[in-house]
Amino acid sequence: MNNQYVLGVDSSTSATKVIVFDAQGKTVAEGAHSYPLYAEYPGWVEQEAEDWWEAFKKGCQQVVAHPSLSKNRIAGIGLTHQRFTFVPVDYDLRPLRKAILWNDLRCPKEAEYARQTVGVQKIFERTGYPPGQWTLYKVLWLKNNEPQLYEQIYKIVLVPDYLIYKLTGNLVMAEGSGTMTGALDIANPKQWAMDIISALGIREDIWVEKILPGAAVAGYVTREAALETGLPEGLPVFTGAGDQPCGSLGAGVTEVGELGINGGTSCSNEFVVGKLPERKAPNYFIEISPSGDYIVENDIPSGGSAVMNWYKNNFGAYEIQRAAQEQKNVWDLIYGQVGESPAGNRGLMIVPYLQGVYGPYWDQHARAVFFGLQTDHGRPHFIRGLLEGVAYEARREVEMMEEGSGTQVELIKMYGGSARSDHWNQIFADMFNKPLHVPETAETTALGAAISAAVGSGLYPDFHKAVTAMVSIKKSYTPNAKNALRYEKFYRGVYVKLYESVREFTHTIAAINEEFGE
Repeated sequence: MNNQYVLGVDSSTSATKVIVFDAQGKTVAEGAHSYPLYAEYPGWVEQEAEDWWEAFKKGCQQVVAHPSLSKNRIAGIGLTHQRFTFVPVDYDLRPLRKAILWNDLRCPKEAEYARQTVGVQKIFERTGYPPGQWTLYKVLWLKNNEPQLYEQIYKIVLVPDYLIYKLTGNLVMAEGSGTMTGALDIANPKQWAMDIISALGIREDIWVEKILPGAAVAGYVTREAALETGLPEGLPVFTGAGDQPCGSLGAGVTEVGELGINGGTSCSNEFVVGKLPERKAPNYFIEISPSGDYIVENDIPSGGSAVMNWYKNNFGAYEIQRAAQEQKNVWDLIYGQVGESPAGNRGLMIVPYLQGVYGPYWDQHARAVFFGLQTDHGRPHFIRGLLEGVAYEARREVEMMEEGSGTQVELIKMYGGSARSDHWNQIFADMFNKPLHVPETAETTALGAAISAAVGSGLYPDFHKAVTAMVSIKKSYTPNAKNALRYEKFYRGVYVKLYESVREFTHTIAAINEEFGE
């Protein structure tokens, strides 16, 4: 058993990674291939679904060609994915148009329609998601804006559904994938919330019928798919969940009281709860782990990687030029400046709503706020302000999650691209005043999918034993008491009040921009 491998596939926003892990969670081989994004109009983000399959095939071909890998030792393959990205398909499972991505912002009117006609609280209670940019509302957008195409839809298919179909010929969906469509019955996740779907005037027949728990057999690699990918024919394919539930699983978040934070494109904050939480106020949303546990989550659409890439692409010419001249990593130069400004940033504070905001506002028109700027603030303060802004917002979200679920966070497990930065990790440890661990592997999302395959294939009898064996900690951070006190004062005294003081103006800005066609 211990000499077997599992494949973890992470089909993300920008690329599909195929990684082979051994039974101890160590990487044996990996392949990654990217694909383009399309933005035909402001706020739109689309992809070609066939690009997911082509990237997946290339990744599989790359890893099976690894000289130290024996294909007959692969026990199974698990999949995770960019959440609630979907493509409408016809009866032959062929895409009818480009896929609409999770970070596409085209449906604020449809979400508002749902709020006014069905009601936020009713929708939240039934689905675990208040109206927002989820799949359900983009399908309503298709009905309103592309009615001829809408009538041709056979099914609404998520990224793993499409890949599983191409691999096995079966059309299935995982519970932990379907949650973020905003249309699943959160209390009975093997079925859709048809009352909500019907109340919005959306067809009931376009949703995938077969919904499976995590680590379930979705099918087996067909002969045709084996020829295209290089995978063994008959290899079992197992369900996983969305990228964040798989990422927190791969970071070792399995116990109540552990908080998983993904410092990636979006900053996702998640923790496991013992039971389905009461849904009294829509300050967060509810996910399902591959293990079947309910997860309480809230996200910052502009997370660590997003805000830092925004900085580099728009203001980072100095660091880019230095990196080229000195043959250094540009990110080391950017993050390295954080230490030149003290904790609290001398009052320069950034509310990081560069791409809207989730709970409790659920507002795609929300705007970032830069507050407390003075002439003696410089580049280091700007960089630290972006990182601290994400940390302030993460704390605000987590406090609402704790209150709504009756759960108290005691430990943070940080993963994602920003977790490579000591400054980032220490800021979060100080902001929450909690110890923080960083896992050994940077590919926690793919590892979470691989753990699902390890449990499904019988390498381990349950998720707890699989995580214990396959997840290890690379580095730990202890909060600095002085910094924690300073953050506490800035957080309570300023940050939690800041956005409310200007919130009404963000809608005024949106209305003026719309008036002038911008």
